[in-house]
Amino acid sequence: MPDLSAMKARLRAPRDDVLIIAHRGVWDPLPENSTAAIRAAAEYDIAEIDVQVAADGGLVVHHDTGLGRMTGRAGALADMPSADLTALKLRQGKGGEAALMTDHSLPDLGAALSAAPELMFDLDAKNAEETRAVALGAAALGAADRAHVKVDVANAEDVAALLQLERDTQVMVAAKIALRGARSLDLIEAVRDADVALAEVWFDDLALLSLAARRAGPTLRLSTYTLDPVHCCGLNDTAARRDPSAVWGVLIDAGITAIMTDEPAALRTYLAAL
Repeated sequence: MPDLSAMKARLRAPRDDVLIIAHRGVWDPLPENSTAAIRAAAEYDIAEIDVQVAADGGLVVHHDTGLGRMTGRAGALADMPSADLTALKLRQGKGGEAALMTDHSLPDLGAALSAAPELMFDLDAKNAEETRAVALGAAALGAADRAHVKVDVANAEDVAALLQLERDTQVMVAAKIALRGARSLDLIEAVRDADVALAEVWFDDLALLSLAARRAGPTLRLSTYTLDPVHCCGLNDTAARRDPSAVWGVLIDAGITAIMTDEPAALRTYLAAL
């Protein structure tokens, strides 16, 4: 029976490796969050995918609350049952009106997890109130040893809520922490001492990030993102393509050991050259 301790062990060893998190799979020209994009991510460490609850309670893999960008269909995802949603075809890449329609369909969570059976998954519940449902769905699908959800953590009460969610669902829960000032370091320690295995951090101060990495110690892995739409301190994928050392190298030097990117092949090439 899969269990969350196995997922934590996978994240913690080998501790000094930098894990590559493929954002929405490996897309372009494949549709983001499609089973094909997830299958293409199997050569990396983790696939980050977006999960939402359909009208009938089914779990489907899609980022936007609306369906237009990726499927061309009007309406809200939450208003449709999962069987209707998974019948919709997806546009290439990140979609939009100019993108061609493909033969790939919007997947449910089971299809997504089955697309890459050995891959670890970062299940991003797009609606915070649906995080428990996403975790329970992963557990029901037997993925507790290779999937995690994540929640915002800003204080001791949030840490306690994280641990309760982990106990209730038996799926690993990662912490999302905004590093703001010295009190953030105490929060990193609290999360570490609570046996949390992964913290996804936002920061606006590299010196503070380095201090947080030292406080995290050998059991709490710190991750961040270099996505062009969402990143920290100007450290994004576009800049990394020009000079990977000035982006990914800076993060690694500061103590980051998992990076979410839309350029996983370029990150792997950089890591191999270190």
